Amino acid sequence: MTPNEPPSSTSRSAFRASIVSTASPQLTSPFFSFLPREIRDLIYIELWKTSSLRRHITAEKVAITTYPAPPEQVNQISWHHVPCRTDPTAEDVRFESFRRSRGGSPEEAVWLVRLRSEWCLHWACEESTAQWMKTPKAALLQHLAEEDQSGDGEGTRYTGGDIWGTAEPTGFMNTLLACKRMYLECLPSLYSNTTFIFTDLIEASAFLTLYSNQHELYPIRSLELCIRTSQLMTELYYPSVELGAAGDEGPPASFGDSAHPGLSMENNPWQAICDRLVELPNLQSLRIWFDTRDLRDWHKRVSEARFFQRLFDVRVGQKEKFVLGLPLLPAAAKRGLPNHHFLEGEVVQDAPFVVVRGPRPNNWRVHLMASGLRGSG
Repeated sequence: MTPNEPPSSTSRSAFRASIVSTASPQLTSPFFSFLPREIRDLIYIELWKTSSLRRHITAEKVAITTYPAPPEQVNQISWHHVPCRTDPTAEDVRFESFRRSRGGSPEEAVWLVRLRSEWCLHWACEESTAQWMKTPKAALLQHLAEEDQSGDGEGTRYTGGDIWGTAEPTGFMNTLLACKRMYLECLPSLYSNTTFIFTDLIEASAFLTLYSNQHELYPIRSLELCIRTSQLMTELYYPSVELGAAGDEGPPASFGDSAHPGLSMENNPWQAICDRLVELPNLQSLRIWFDTRDLRDWHKRVSEARFFQRLFDVRVGQKEKFVLGLPLLPAAAKRGLPNHHFLEGEVVQDAPFVVVRGPRPNNWRVHLMASGLRGSG
């Protein structure tokens, strides 16, 4: 994850080999000659803590028009690292805050932006990043906050305050760039002690594809995915009316405004992520939180058993360390799909993960209320 490190697996292997062959043993350095390796490892961990052991991994967007993306597109990705400031177990309060806000107010506009955030529960992390990177989204939120504060003063409830400006450049790069020996020695420590957090399927798939196949150098131990998936992705796993609950590949898909029938249950970013997770031998903690952009109810359009089937092959150290966060389900009589499509009861009896359900924003109500049709609730 260093700026000059080639992204492809082959080029990364050659890159590391060149460093190994040219690295100085640094015998004149007291850090390497006097301190034992165990002490140096403890120092590295303390250094990682100063930059946060929970980090969002994001990428500069590349125009990907096909899937899987060709190497020349993947090689253009530049990774960014942002400290996380969100409790992953916290309840999602965005919809209730939006519902309580006054119709047409700047407060309502801010919560609407947060409801539509692809960072989902991590909207505060996104705003911190946006302000630090001076993005248009940060300017919009700042404008709305100032507009409200010039009125009734209620902006103090939702403006950036201690949120904005807290995402500073990462400090661990200084350690990785100190010298070649330190780079080779501390890189595995960084990967084994950091929780990497993703809010985008394409980015997560690309990252895991690049860094999950050299387990000694990149011993990834802890991951989090907080995903607001597209309707396209869940529809790939929707059971065909004609074929029933098994045996079909889902409907033809469109990707990048073009039809791609090859994008299917067996070939899509989510499935690629699951395949990489299965291959991680050092994984000790995995938390996945899912929602959808679909205006229709989750329980009417998402076959959980099909969508999350590959996760049954993922192995984490302890079952309670593998948490799958899903939306609440209504009573069985009100569901659009048969019960065996949902991860509950006997379906998850032998699963390697724990299912934790919680509230999600009601996308249809958000759509209506944002259009001025707030109704009585």
